Formats: sequence, C-alpha cells, structure tokens
Amino acid sequence: MVFHSDDEHWAVNPHDVVKAVLDAHEFYKEKRVDERYESMALDLVRRYVWKEGLPRETDPFFGAALFVVTRHPWSHPNPLTKTEFAAKLRMKESSLDWYTDSIAEKLGFASFHDKAQLPYYMDPQGTIASVVNSVVRSSVGEEVVRSIVSREVSAPEVLADDIVDRLCNVVKVVPLAFRQELYGLVRRTIADETKGLRDQLLRE
Repeated sequence: MVFHSDDEHWAVNPHDVVKAVLDAHEFYKEKRVDERYESMALDLVRRYVWKEGLPRETDPFFGAALFVVTRHPWSHPNPLTKTEFAAKLRMKESSLDWYTDSIAEKLGFASFHDKAQLPYYMDPQGTIASVVNSVVRSSVGEEVVRSIVSREVSAPEVLADDIVDRLCNVVKVVPLAFRQELYGLVRRTIADETKGLRDQLLRE
C-alpha cells in the first residue's frame, strides 16, 4: 500500500470548507478540547470536507475527527474506548463509529489494533507513513539492483521482516505492539513498490 496525497482539485465550494472548520472550532471550544488535538482535528475536517463535501451530521463528524487524531499509534497505550469517548462528547457511539470509518476510508488512514483490539490510526500524510514509505522504497530499490547483479532474489517475507525490525526496533517509528499489523502493511507496500520498479525496468 503506497500512501498518496489528497492535494487534488475537488469540486467543493471553498465556503463549505471554511464553514466546517469554523463550526468544528466552536464544537471543540465548547468541549474544551486541548489546542494541540484541536489543530490536528481541524485539519482532518478540512481535508475530508474538501474531498467529500459537508457531512449530514456535523457533531458526530467533528467527534470522529477528534477520535482519529487522539488515537495516533504514538498514543499507545491508550485505554479510552470508543464507547467512553462517545459518552464524553455526549453523542451516539453508532454515529461516531460511522464517521470514524468514513474518515479512515476516504482519507486512506491505515488502522492498527492493540491486544485489547482498540484501534489506532496512521495518517497517510503523517510522519509514520512518510518513514514507512521511505524505508520500503529504498529497501526495495536496493533489493532489486542486488538481484540484478547477483541473480538471486530474496523472499519478500525476509525483506518485510527486516524492514519491520528496523521500523520498530531501530528507527522506533512504530510501537512494537503493532508489529504484526505493520508487517502486513509493509508486505503490501513492498508489492506495490516492486511492481512499480519492474514496470519501469521493462519500459527501458
């Protein structure tokens, strides 16, 4: 899985984006949300509305944006459940759940789960995704040229294990609690990168 930017032109009225951000600001102000989390949540509101337009229900949408940014992988361990989060914001958990899934799907967030099956969300435009992409891209590039020279190809499982080990134990950009799910993500990203490089070589 290769992460992409959402910096494309979408047919959304800029006034809708501004209105959503201002309304969300009022919502977070009323709920006394920490300024650091508010800024990240507002940016998520902006990105989603720019791409998908205004949601039908604003409060659950604003709550979902806040839920996603407060459950960054680096927040692990984070024992607050979605049920408790919804109760704190005084909204239906089902509505919060729907918009959380919509944000994650539409904006390309990857999700990890801890032992308690609590979710954590990785922003495709964030630091973790950037480092994962960079490490996979360079590792696949090195592996491809090595295979050309030596005529030996390493199994993708071996490459994935090596990359995950670096990300969790050396760079420490992803907590060890998510090692298994990170492995699956890295395998998919390796497949995408490898196909891209092979297609490029075949065109030459």
